[in-house]
Amino acid sequence: MDYIEGLNPEQKAAVLSESKHIRVIAGAGSGKTRVLTSRLVHLVESRNYNPKRLCAITFTNKAANEMKDRLEDMLGGFSPIHVSTIHSLCVMIIRMEHEALGLPRSFTVIDSNDQNQIMKEAYAKFDIQKQDVSTRDAINYISNNKMDHVSVSEAYKLAGNNYFEKAKAKVYDYYQNRLKELDSLDFDDLLLQVYYLLKKNKECRRRWQNRFDVICVDEFQDVDEVQYGIVQSLVGEDNEIYVVGDPDQTIYTWRGANVHFISNFDKMYPDAETIT
Repeated sequence: MDYIEGLNPEQKAAVLSESKHIRVIAGAGSGKTRVLTSRLVHLVESRNYNPKRLCAITFTNKAANEMKDRLEDMLGGFSPIHVSTIHSLCVMIIRMEHEALGLPRSFTVIDSNDQNQIMKEAYAKFDIQKQDVSTRDAINYISNNKMDHVSVSEAYKLAGNNYFEKAKAKVYDYYQNRLKELDSLDFDDLLLQVYYLLKKNKECRRRWQNRFDVICVDEFQDVDEVQYGIVQSLVGEDNEIYVVGDPDQTIYTWRGANVHFISNFDKMYPDAETIT
């Protein structure tokens, strides 16, 4: 068990726990990435879990690549454990479930340059001046509405007769239609498509719960309502969940992160073990 050499007693407890639902409270500099990767290695080497049925979710490509490199070093070669950002996981799910979503398998994911091009088209079509509504404001408006589950028709109603709000609603309308024409999704759509799919489609939800035995989530204090809904849908009665985070380190409340998801983990999973 080389993977636990050098770990302190609390870190060892977090790696070796046999609980089904586990919350690890770990602040910056406490070795949480090492604990999470060691946990995955422990499941493979000591508990004979199929590595292909383990899923680790992070929130940046840098963190995902670091975890992949560590796992390869610790497992002595290529690791088939699924490690990715939540957006990359959603891309994989959408490609495999594209028919259920009414999307082509070859859909594209647009980036900020593509968004700015669509904004340019919309502003020209509706004769909107950037000094009245900045491109950044319009893009943030669209993202906020999407993540708050506010449809285009609802946005128009909320705008009322306010010129600036109506202008943004028109851009939102154009933007959504343009994405549909292009068979494209933006980064918010990746999350929302999977969120709604797993919430509403029982067959798809069961299929993805059967895909992984264990779901591990890093930086759990930074998940928002949609991301939490996706994770929750992936964890059925038979799945294990292992979350790592620090309620005091939440930095993304401005974009919807909800610290209550880690704080109230034991209410969602009453049998949860908490290790600090």
